[in-house]
Amino acid sequence: MSKNVFLDFGFNEEEAAGLKLKSYLFMSLQEAINASKKNQTEIAAIIGCDQPKVSKIVNGKFDEFSIERITEYMQKLGYDIHISTSPAPRDRTLGKVVMGKRELALQ
Repeated sequence: MSKNVFLDFGFNEEEAAGLKLKSYLFMSLQEAINASKKNQTEIAAIIGCDQPKVSKIVNGKFDEFSIERITEYMQKLGYDIHISTSPAPRDRTLGKVVMGKRELALQ
């Protein structure tokens, strides 16, 4: 078993890295919604969508949202998103995706 469940499901390394990043951002969005203590209708008004879409987020329908949409919603909820890149070591031909600890402020 690897550290990336998407590899375990048979995705290639590039696809698995992208899905790992997306799932990390999606879980951060779910945590931000929960931390807000607002209902789904209030969240929908803040992020600019309808309540059924918020329900899909809360219920983990991660495949229905792009990384761009997830980051847009996080920003509308008042969260910063930090991304950095660096070259992979020369002994590795493929770079990897590394996520830091999610830091969500309780509002």
